[in-house]
Amino acid sequence: MKIEIPELLAPAGSMESLKAAVNAGADAVYLAGKQFGARHYAANFDNEDLKEAVHYAHLRGVKVYVTVNTLIKDHELPDLAKYLLFLYENGANAILVQDIGVARIAKELVPDLNIHASTQMTIHNTEGVIWAAELGFKRVVLAREMKLAEIEEISENIEPGQIELEIFAHGALCYSYSGQCLLSSFIGGRSGNRGMCAQPCRKPYDLILGEKDEYGRPVNVNKVEIMQSIIEHQKSKIFEAEIKEKYLLSTRDLAIYQYLDKISKSSVSSLKIEGRMRSPEYVAVVVSTYRKALDSIKRGRWKPRKKDIDNLKLAFNRDFTGGYLLEKDESSVMSRDRPGNRGVYIGPVIDYKKKNKEAVIEIENQIIPEKGDGVVFINKNQNKNEYGMIIHESPSVHKNKARFTVQYPLKQGTLVYITRRRSLLDKAQKIINDDKHRINVNLDVLVKNDGSISLKSKFNDLNKNLIELELLPDFKMEAAIKKPITEKIIETQLRKTGGTPFDIGDMNIQYPGGFFAPISELNRLRRELFEKMEEKLISAYCPDKNKIKEAHDKLNELLPQLDIKSNDTKLTKKSVNLAVYADNLEIIKGAVSGKCDRVYFDPFTRNAALNCNSNLNSESYLNLIKEAVSICKNTNTELILKLPKITSSQYLSALNSLLTESFNTGISGVMTDSIGAAESVLNINPQINLFASAGLNIWNYKSVEELQNIFKNFTVSPELSKDEIKRLAFNIQTRGIDSNLELLVQGNLESIVSKDCIPHIAGDRILKNRDPEKSFLGIEDIKNHLFPIRLDNECRTHILNAVELCLVDHMPQISKIGIDTVIIDARGRTKKYTHDMGHIYKKAIEIGAKKDPKSKRELNTLKNKAKKISLGGITTGNFLRGVAE
Repeated sequence: MKIEIPELLAPAGSMESLKAAVNAGADAVYLAGKQFGARHYAANFDNEDLKEAVHYAHLRGVKVYVTVNTLIKDHELPDLAKYLLFLYENGANAILVQDIGVARIAKELVPDLNIHASTQMTIHNTEGVIWAAELGFKRVVLAREMKLAEIEEISENIEPGQIELEIFAHGALCYSYSGQCLLSSFIGGRSGNRGMCAQPCRKPYDLILGEKDEYGRPVNVNKVEIMQSIIEHQKSKIFEAEIKEKYLLSTRDLAIYQYLDKISKSSVSSLKIEGRMRSPEYVAVVVSTYRKALDSIKRGRWKPRKKDIDNLKLAFNRDFTGGYLLEKDESSVMSRDRPGNRGVYIGPVIDYKKKNKEAVIEIENQIIPEKGDGVVFINKNQNKNEYGMIIHESPSVHKNKARFTVQYPLKQGTLVYITRRRSLLDKAQKIINDDKHRINVNLDVLVKNDGSISLKSKFNDLNKNLIELELLPDFKMEAAIKKPITEKIIETQLRKTGGTPFDIGDMNIQYPGGFFAPISELNRLRRELFEKMEEKLISAYCPDKNKIKEAHDKLNELLPQLDIKSNDTKLTKKSVNLAVYADNLEIIKGAVSGKCDRVYFDPFTRNAALNCNSNLNSESYLNLIKEAVSICKNTNTELILKLPKITSSQYLSALNSLLTESFNTGISGVMTDSIGAAESVLNINPQINLFASAGLNIWNYKSVEELQNIFKNFTVSPELSKDEIKRLAFNIQTRGIDSNLELLVQGNLESIVSKDCIPHIAGDRILKNRDPEKSFLGIEDIKNHLFPIRLDNECRTHILNAVELCLVDHMPQISKIGIDTVIIDARGRTKKYTHDMGHIYKKAIEIGAKKDPKSKRELNTLKNKAKKISLGGITTGNFLRGVAE
């Protein structure tokens, strides 16, 4: 019995990698152009190369999805629209997007172009998937943190065929939920949301524990030693070493190969292999391995093979994990001892011959080292504990021992890994060069008595559709004076198909004889025929001329709307409100006494700090909301409930019963970072005011335009500069969009949210009997930057920036660029911090509202006050510099 299997989707960071993916058996590839793609440092494709890539894939029956999955600034929207039309014209099967504004423009301009929601959209619950389907997305790439059971639950709650579900199957894992990581942006301006992540999660960090002072800053801090037992064993021998875990944010690589049969039976439509930054050889090995496995599953007979797993490891691995998708022990997702390639363990060093610098390795694996292999030696008990080399000679192998020359002395017990397999690279190269997607062509050749020629080809495309094509060239053969051309020569020349996907099958030649034609002319006819055949195949993937003209007409209408110049146009000046993010009642009291206009309350119920598997404590959560309402009652401070950045379907289900009661207690609205959560709230109370938090990544007015019927206020991305914010506000005002903008101006901003729970890697000794309101937890990098950590109610790790954002001296500018509300993020801080910082900003807002020559001096005084109570110093973040281009 044949089993339906999911699509195999492969990365193509270059033309060579695309050929590797196609020839290794991918059903579809994903790639990026030189702009708007989230892998800035891959080779990528300029427009001409992209056309060639799309044509190459389509001629071989492989779909092409183009990533347009960066966040887009308002001034880039016209170029984006032109690019979308270019992709549509050239037959891209779909685009992957992160930015909701991009999706809106695509729907307006090229509604026939399929849109896939990138994993950068952080869609992680049923409500989010349904929203995407209703917006017109064809597919959602789900967050990597979702479990297979959660995906099946989503499938059960959507209509059959309503939307496709895609998951990552193999490759690197991000530590943060994709689309929610700002660490690289905050540290050096290189934004992951613009494809420029500097991968700070692969750097070493120390876990720091301490207490908090009256402002919530760390005091009496200590480094926490985190040790892991590394054991490599085969047969009866065990080699064990205690190592210090330094790479606290480094994940293993995802590999679901061993679970493919289970996943193939699920509701997943597509399996994505990560790796646009990887080599063509990597792509060839990984794609071919998964292709063979899926084909075997389809035939109903498959078992995982150790050889395949070893080949996947040899391609590249940081240790493999089934990811959050499948692992019961979620700690197995992490690889904190080292962040690089592990290769395959082959055995320990059992002897070293000093005289000839020869190492003796006991082979405990089926893999025998060969000439040309790359090996790494690891001994955690030596100062120089790791080094690698290429084996330049064929090792001497006898029984289970291998001998070869090494560069440095090695101690017994040193562990040996093969990280580069020469024979596997050779095999990969053969895959890349072996174009298996051949189209059989039957050809009728007719040479008439006047020397005119007709070439008729019949062939099926890769979907088995019959195509007939006739070529009537203007060239005529001439009567031969001496040596006429033979039928054999005609056949030989027309059968040459090199560089094309065609093979000539039956060839019927009707030739009266006696004519002459230059060989070059026959070659030209052949090339012209193949070009026409290719055009015929490629055109099947492209829209017809009428639809293309219609799209061009829409673009001409759309461009003037997208390209309104703001220049120095003055915005409507607003009276700026002051808001605070709070996660405990004391901070709310500080906000009220600090004269803040609004509190966004993100209740922390504390039980998460004691139990990683804790569910939402409904009673505690509701009691906190009631107490918060009581604190704000009869004051001028409005109370808004702030939901966590990540809200699983399970969490929303538990929350739903609370929200109905919460709405009756006196909260004025709900803030969320997730459209799925917003939809869930609206299902309970369609009249409630919703506020969009920074996690929605608002970069352009088109996103606001799309979401204005859901949200009242929008927090702009902390990655935007003041000029970009001003243009965004201008575009909103001039287009009559009735929405307000909010801006984070103070606090250690959230840079990462991860499903990993860092505190629990050191055991109960960290969290037991500790009050999270009084205890400080953080990680420190090698430059002594200390990044605070807080947990949420589902025990996710939230890593904050090491330096505190402070824009207090820029309040006069902020009041003129269309901002309605400025926000202090005081979560994890104290009542005194919030009280004092609230008064500082209230004064700054007052100064910003009037023209006073003394204002600059007063603002500097306020800035110094803010700096004195800040955590880690102060920065203007991206407000002045923006992110790197």
